[in-house]
Amino acid sequence: MKNEASPLAKAQVGAGLALMGDRARAHDSIVQAVKALDYVEPTDWYQSKLRDLAGVIAYAYEAGEVGIARGLQDRLGGAVRDPDSLNTQEQARLLMAAHAMLKLSGPISIGGGGAFALPTAAGSPRWSVGLLSAAHFINTGHGAVWRTVTVRGVPTASPPSQADGVGVAKRYWTMTGAPLDLAHIVQGQRVVVLISGESRQGRTEQLAIDDALPAGFEIENPLGPDDAEAADPKSASGPYKFLGKLDAPSAQESRDDRYVAALAVAGNGKFQVAYVARAVTPGDFYLPGVELRDMYRPSLYARSNGARTQVKIAGQ
Repeated sequence: MKNEASPLAKAQVGAGLALMGDRARAHDSIVQAVKALDYVEPTDWYQSKLRDLAGVIAYAYEAGEVGIARGLQDRLGGAVRDPDSLNTQEQARLLMAAHAMLKLSGPISIGGGGAFALPTAAGSPRWSVGLLSAAHFINTGHGAVWRTVTVRGVPTASPPSQADGVGVAKRYWTMTGAPLDLAHIVQGQRVVVLISGESRQGRTEQLAIDDALPAGFEIENPLGPDDAEAADPKSASGPYKFLGKLDAPSAQESRDDRYVAALAVAGNGKFQVAYVARAVTPGDFYLPGVELRDMYRPSLYARSNGARTQVKIAGQ
């Protein structure tokens, strides 16, 4: 306990001691875990204050320290602002905490008014709601019930650019190295797509690139360092030397509808990757922006602006 700084590790020790029947030391371990909840470990991809808080709550319940666990639950209120930004460890620990909280609350019993109850195989009620303002629900059980509200819809406009901790941009070139405007392109024409980005973090980031294609386009082939400007000035440069130096992703795929790649970017470092695509179908299409995301911390995210592209038949 004196040498370990992680609150999650302290809570795991406490839960283990409780299973052994050592209640006194289990209590002391959970107390020390709570005191350590401001812990931050920059070299741990998955560690976060939210993960540790949810984990300590779950282990406190497991150790029988109900009072401590309930005292921490209020900290979860508002802590999860965007479920899509949670990493896998945060998701798992929150699920453990929710399971422990609901288990102690006892069976869920909810009464509904202004709605029609529907039978389900699991026995949990579901309701069909007509007029939403007329529907109301009451917790008729003995414990607390936690509610999640999810609202989904279709955007009326393409999403704007966004950058949080990382940055990304996309440019287009002809096969001979001239800048290309994709607002007007001819069927069968090839285009070089250059994706550049940067990390604004002080440590190495494992980043994932997701560049969705416009409908009517296909990827011909991804490019690598040997295709562009040579890293060694004494070496021969590749046919796409106008792009500058390209990085070699640890993985990259040319899928039917998108280009995806993964690469490690040093702290405050930059990168460039590229691929060749071809316009195959005439029409007017939405041109999605490229997305960049930290694979272990989804809240670090960037997206470039979307636009329109028009593929015309040659000679028209």
